[in-house]
Amino acid sequence: MKNVNRLALISLVICFSQKGFSQLNNHHKNYIDIGVVGGMQHPSSALAGVYGSFGTFFMAFDRPSSIDVRVKELYVTNPDQEGTLITFTYRVSLVKGLFVGIGGAHGHQIMGDEFMIHPVSAIGGTNTHIMHGTGFNTEIGYNFNSFIKNKYLGIYPTVHLAYTQLFMTNHSMPNLTLSAGFRVGFKQWN
Repeated sequence: MKNVNRLALISLVICFSQKGFSQLNNHHKNYIDIGVVGGMQHPSSALAGVYGSFGTFFMAFDRPSSIDVRVKELYVTNPDQEGTLITFTYRVSLVKGLFVGIGGAHGHQIMGDEFMIHPVSAIGGTNTHIMHGTGFNTEIGYNFNSFIKNKYLGIYPTVHLAYTQLFMTNHSMPNLTLSAGFRVGFKQWN
């Protein structure tokens, strides 16, 4: 947890000190994200995995905003489990490059042995041993400038810190994740 807090602090310092490295939208209305995820589920249970998402930008309340669907595939330690975290998040840009978001979340989690024996039903969400949870997601993040200066395509490095709270029968599951990856932006699809 100490390393996650340190990385979050470093990321925020970079965000506020590097205005020239941030982006707002640059004509790219739709996007996909890919990257890596790390974090904690409980104070003694680390997470590691990958994520992917798709979303769209628009103007709301005179602020640049976006909505996306993000899927995180995670390996959970203590106990050995596999998890999928799906979020639907509304984001609003605070200043150029910096955004905050809030939305809903749904998660599946299954023991590692059961995942290895029945991977298809575990991934498909039909395995009877899957623990389902539904809750909320909050996040803060930063988008850097695109590597490509093109109005039809942009590749933006992005970092975001997310807190997701899932509620299950008789308990809840908090997830704190730090994600880093690339956003590929496209001109508006017509």
